[in-house]
Amino acid sequence: MNRHEVMFKKIAVVIPCYNEAASIAEVISKFPHDALQQHFLQLKVYVVDNNSTDSTAKIARQAGAVVLYEGEKGKGNALRTGFRSLPEDIDYVVMLDGDDTYSPEEILRIVEPLRSNFCDVVVGSRLGGHIKTAAMSRLNRFGNQVFTAGVRLLYGANVTDVLTGYFAWKKPVLDVLTPHIKSSGFAIEMEMITKMARLGFQMAAVPISYHPRAGESNLRPFKDGLRILLMLLKNIIWQPGAATKALKENRKLISRKIVFVSDAIYPYMIGGKEKRLHEISKHLAAMGHDVHIYTMHWWNEPQKIKIESGVQLHALCKHYNLYHGDRRSITEGIAFGLACFKLWRVSFDVLDVDHMPFFPIFSAWIVCLLRRRKLYATWHETLSHQEWVKYMGRSGLIAALVERLSIRLPYCITAASAQTQQLLAANHGRNNRVELVASGIDTSLLQKVRPAAVQCDVLYVGRLVKDKHVNTLILAINIIAKTDPGIRCLIVGQGVEKPSLQRLTAQHGLQENIMFLTPFREQTTVYAYMKAAKVFCSPSIREGFGITTLEALGCGTPVVTTNCPGNAARHLIQPSQTGSVVPLKPIALAEALSHWVSVTQKPVIAKQVAQWDWRQLAEKQAEVYTL
Repeated sequence: MNRHEVMFKKIAVVIPCYNEAASIAEVISKFPHDALQQHFLQLKVYVVDNNSTDSTAKIARQAGAVVLYEGEKGKGNALRTGFRSLPEDIDYVVMLDGDDTYSPEEILRIVEPLRSNFCDVVVGSRLGGHIKTAAMSRLNRFGNQVFTAGVRLLYGANVTDVLTGYFAWKKPVLDVLTPHIKSSGFAIEMEMITKMARLGFQMAAVPISYHPRAGESNLRPFKDGLRILLMLLKNIIWQPGAATKALKENRKLISRKIVFVSDAIYPYMIGGKEKRLHEISKHLAAMGHDVHIYTMHWWNEPQKIKIESGVQLHALCKHYNLYHGDRRSITEGIAFGLACFKLWRVSFDVLDVDHMPFFPIFSAWIVCLLRRRKLYATWHETLSHQEWVKYMGRSGLIAALVERLSIRLPYCITAASAQTQQLLAANHGRNNRVELVASGIDTSLLQKVRPAAVQCDVLYVGRLVKDKHVNTLILAINIIAKTDPGIRCLIVGQGVEKPSLQRLTAQHGLQENIMFLTPFREQTTVYAYMKAAKVFCSPSIREGFGITTLEALGCGTPVVTTNCPGNAARHLIQPSQTGSVVPLKPIALAEALSHWVSVTQKPVIAKQVAQWDWRQLAEKQAEVYTL
């Protein structure tokens, strides 16, 4: 695995300090940076000097920490300054004291429940872990046990040590909590735990070690104990009030573990739905979510897990061919569907399954029942009974029944196009909780790409399968070549139809007019060819959205496509302005292509598709998962 391909998570450690010159360098040096790097974690230490009279700040800076200052004494004051000073791109925040009583080496165990989305907050438990000799007096231990019992009874919090100084938060959770922290002194831990319980955050206790401190303690047992007791009692009636709405809004930003299930992934399979999953998952990961895709073993490397673009890919089973002849393989669908039962061992907040080949939806539904999670699904296209029979013959009746049943199972369906959303209602009666999140383009990337230095009049990019009707495009080029012998068409793609398409090209003597290219590894190369082409052709009869059509338009290239009812790409075209929508006939395609090839200056198109940027669509997809 290439480390440079991995998106590292960032941890900020906040250490409040008052006169900790004797121990702070030792504390900073103990953080296991190498081990964290191996787990794709980057750590930065922030020491908040609380008006120390010794050399705490100087020593901390020499040890590699970022030193912040808080002149008003009190641990709570120092922590608020530390929390408010952190960068926006932090993923996890850890707090511990600077007196060397806690073990920085245990930080991996502390943050692991956050990384796996087991909880929102981790509370390090000394009482549930190992307290070294003379590290805690009997009086302090007894008082802690009493306070802990009170919090568990009165607040229902899953904690076993309420006075610990070792915490970890997901950064958005801490952002919600920080405005409510008012305590200035040692009651800060009790205030944070009780208010986190009132705010509804999931807390978990992790056993930790506790050592005798270096230097004298600043804690005053009876005076501070009284303040802690008052905080415990006061917050019983505390309510977030107006913060409740803000909490719900902020929860949308809190990192979740999102699991996608799809038998085909980009770039191993080049198609619209594969590209959509790639872009949506990549942008969700960039937004801070923990994103995983469970699929077949597409990659050549033997390991079953790899990371690409910040997304973890998992092989649920070996690779099966997606197609048997010119149709989707039932064997592959059943095999992958059965493999999806393995997901019952996977923890997740959101599970979103691809609608094709239907069988994984049934497996994922059972998994979500067992794990008490909502099932989400993404539908790219849907067929009526008549269309299934036309596609598969009499066995299409069974396929139509399977689709009808599978549509009933998800709690919420994401439709990848407005047409799919409408057909789910018209063909199958699914009206409720069907959200529209279309496919998109990377508008900023498109602006940077220069046209390729190739001669290209007509361009096709996509899979070479029956429904794409590339044979009709070849017949249209044959018609054009009779009056324009220099017409140049590039066909980029792979698929079961490629040999027959090459034979058809040779049969009509079009080897000088039509060139077949294998799919490009880099998406920028595809865009460069789209910009170089005079017109893009998509003669497909079935498109759930038409992502290559949108990409071509984003490159400023007009598109010719078909008016077939199952072709959602036709809705992206403004006839005579951004392209043409014509019947699936060679002569109709030939006339439209000839028109756009003859246009001396391309129409201004790119700005009209700016609304389809992937980042905006990923944000909409994240909102769907809050329903």
